[in-house]
Amino acid sequence: MDPARPPFIVGVDTGGTFTDCVVIDAQGRVHGGKAPSTPPQFSEGILQSLRVVAESLGLSSSRLLSETAVFAHGSTVATNAMLTRSGSRAGLLATLGFEDTLLIMRGGLGRFAGLDHAEAVHMARTAKPDPIIPRPLIKGIHERVDRTGQVLVPLDREQATRAIDELVEAGVESIGISLLWSFRNDAHERLLRELIQQRYPHIFVSVSSDLAPFLGEYERTSTVALNAYLGPAVARYLHRLDEQLAAEGLPRSPLIMQAYGGSLPLERAAQQPITTIHSGPVGGLVASQLLARALSYENAITTDVGGTSFDVGLIYNGKIERAREAVVAQYSLLTPMLEIASVGAGGGSIAWVEPETGILHVGPQSAGARPGPVCYDAGGTEPTVTDADLILGYLNPDNFLGGRMRLNLARAQEAVQRRVGDALGLSTAAAAAAIYDIVNAHMSDLVRKVTIQRGYDPRTCVMFVYGGAGAVHAGAYGADLGVKSTIVPPSAAVHSALGIASSDIVHTYGLSDHLVAPFDAPRLNERFQRLEDRARADLAADGFSADAIALDRQVAMRYRRQIHEMLVPVPLGELAQAEAEALLDVFDRVYEQAYGAGSAYREAGVELMRFEVRASGATLKPALPRSPLGSSDPSAALRQRRPVYFRSLGGFTECPVFAFDGLRPGNEIAGPALVETPVTTVVVHPGQVAHLDELGNVVVNFTSS
Repeated sequence: MDPARPPFIVGVDTGGTFTDCVVIDAQGRVHGGKAPSTPPQFSEGILQSLRVVAESLGLSSSRLLSETAVFAHGSTVATNAMLTRSGSRAGLLATLGFEDTLLIMRGGLGRFAGLDHAEAVHMARTAKPDPIIPRPLIKGIHERVDRTGQVLVPLDREQATRAIDELVEAGVESIGISLLWSFRNDAHERLLRELIQQRYPHIFVSVSSDLAPFLGEYERTSTVALNAYLGPAVARYLHRLDEQLAAEGLPRSPLIMQAYGGSLPLERAAQQPITTIHSGPVGGLVASQLLARALSYENAITTDVGGTSFDVGLIYNGKIERAREAVVAQYSLLTPMLEIASVGAGGGSIAWVEPETGILHVGPQSAGARPGPVCYDAGGTEPTVTDADLILGYLNPDNFLGGRMRLNLARAQEAVQRRVGDALGLSTAAAAAAIYDIVNAHMSDLVRKVTIQRGYDPRTCVMFVYGGAGAVHAGAYGADLGVKSTIVPPSAAVHSALGIASSDIVHTYGLSDHLVAPFDAPRLNERFQRLEDRARADLAADGFSADAIALDRQVAMRYRRQIHEMLVPVPLGELAQAEAEALLDVFDRVYEQAYGAGSAYREAGVELMRFEVRASGATLKPALPRSPLGSSDPSAALRQRRPVYFRSLGGFTECPVFAFDGLRPGNEIAGPALVETPVTTVVVHPGQVAHLDELGNVVVNFTSS
């Protein structure tokens, strides 16, 4: 690394269609670039996106990497493996007599886990997921520990060895271990891990007492099974990427983004690949939280319109909302994940007409990165949202991705007319407008699910808009929701990569302990102290001093005889008895926030089920430089006028097009208008007013519907 030049911070987000790269320089300035994703060899897309940004900085990619202090990466490998069921052949060791826990799930509830109401009511269409570990690869182990951690039946080493040998002979690449009450006493799980590692050091091993040391037999087993299923593929990918980046000049291993909103060193992440699921979209939440703090907003909705999906998150009272129940592919998990709701409504979502009903649908099928939308001229034949956006004039065919990709308008028009217009008796423009309206309705519905259905009012929130297609659609779905305003950051097209680059190193810790109110303060303090000691030791090993470590803690509580738990924040420091008792009031408020005023019922009794600690070590953040506000006149940025379609105006109208690079803080633009950046387009609808704020965000206010 050149000692004369301050080091760079790099963040890379690999999406289904594009790979985004952000480089933060010594002045805190953000430089972004995109390149097509390259499945299944995603590392090629990563290196290509690096080259795009390096060229804009006048550097080679190897020079850029050699001068990089932090390289953070959000990976889709685990997510893709779950979606395509392409994980490894895995085995599972369970307590004898409990081999079917993974298959039984939570009884009939396994049919509905992770489904929304509209999906769940169609009973005939619901089913338990195909087992990720088939029954012949689940072996019972002769052992037993009771709920207090006392060993009732010692582990039979000879029988366990035979079971392990049988799994390896059956061709497994990994083995998960989940024994009854192992979170009380993990001795038998540790012994099984030692047996596997001694006999078969090449086998990936996942242990429930390490990964999910919590009450919940099925959820703990499900978590370790999915981790074993994903482990070998993710570990191979991460180590291969590490080698390639090192060969290109990166002086240290990358950090890997986690689903709970922080990064981990690569070796640690390779052991718990399940926590990398959805890590890319989580980066957008982290970047939005950073920006919300800079703008002094407490409540914000985050919306990410990518090539494949539309992802929604929520920041409330300054904190990112965490998923109340972590579910992946209908499997319930015991790993912390931030709340991100997704629907198949992105730029690559395919528009199609149902033959039986003549109804137009958009998604969830996607054209993906290859072949992509028809207008990409890469072999696609099915019309997509991006094709519709191009036809409506929202996209400039000569300035897509900063001019690095030309879009074929004629082919997009032909595909939309052939597949949609002819089937519905509509003109090409009307068919494209219908596609636009339907996908916007899907987006609005998902935001309502994350906000209104969870007890939050979107009218109290601003909305951060990012992803390559986000700014094209937000003027429609944001106005429909009644949010205060939409904010399109300069990093909109690479926003998740910015969050990945600026994420802290975060470790999470937890333990199960069942307490019934009133709670005993010394017992609470002892449990938290145990977790906090581990947290400080691990972050110290990561190179953080004591004063650079931040802790956050909470407990999972519920009313007696209930199944679901609510997370309740707990103040730091030693708790007095009065503070321990005050947790009941906090729990009532949290419960009523979720389920409505008057729903709390203290008389039922309250149970505390789990302790959790989140420990973070702060990394360097972008400076987010501010500029003074100037004139409201945007005329210096006006580049052209072109026909753009707006339904409220009855069709196409001549619309001013402004170059983002020509705008200055304080400039105001009244709709209808477009603002073109090198990587996205902000559509300002009639009746809306956009302005550039002091941080360079395009803020769109809705003056009328």
